[in-house]
Amino acid sequence: MTGRGKDVSQEIEELAIEVASRIDSVVNKLNVLAGNVSSARQDFEYLASATRQMLEDGGSAGALAGAGYAVSYLDSGRPPAMVWWVHRGDTTVERSHSVDPDSESFYDYAALRWFRTARDSGLPTLSGPFIDAWGADDYTVTVSLPVPGPSGPQGVVAADVDVRRFTESLTADLRRISVPLALVNESDRVVVSTVPVLSTGLPIQSRADQSRTQSPVLQRFPVSTYGWSVVSLAV
Repeated sequence: MTGRGKDVSQEIEELAIEVASRIDSVVNKLNVLAGNVSSARQDFEYLASATRQMLEDGGSAGALAGAGYAVSYLDSGRPPAMVWWVHRGDTTVERSHSVDPDSESFYDYAALRWFRTARDSGLPTLSGPFIDAWGADDYTVTVSLPVPGPSGPQGVVAADVDVRRFTESLTADLRRISVPLALVNESDRVVVSTVPVLSTGLPIQSRADQSRTQSPVLQRFPVSTYGWSVVSLAV
């Protein structure tokens, strides 16, 4: 038993619930935006404005690092269209992406997990962690969900979450639990851990160890239905 009268398993489960609650708060904001789309073909104009406002409301010190919307075009006859907002200091600016399929720098968002999985599954989707390639050099996670339409998703609305800011208030809870822990994504890559050699983005089992039959995971506690888990580790 721990000093607070709880066993370790209960503490880890409560940590998983807390992580899920934080993700829920982002999903809920996106759900409000998606639900406010009044009709097809008006989605882009509304969500371009609404995602910017959501980001500005969170402030540059908040966990949200970016937000935007991308149109579902492969089966709708609509041209590709995407808008994405990011913080730059105390201002919010548009991050430019080329959505021209004939361009050498075409950003094929429809092929990426944050768009494709959310659109196809109809469910909130977590993608990452990955390095923000647009100058921040910080790890981010993209939370995305489809925007419903009369004949299928009109597109996907999404937000980038700064991993450091998202997890910094969890650090004390992680370290208070007396076993090695990691918060991992659907591919068992680390979001945050208490094991010094397991930094953000690394797999909890390296390629060199994958030949071993025994997994390093002792217990796994799902983070709601998001595909993430809090795991205790044998290290």
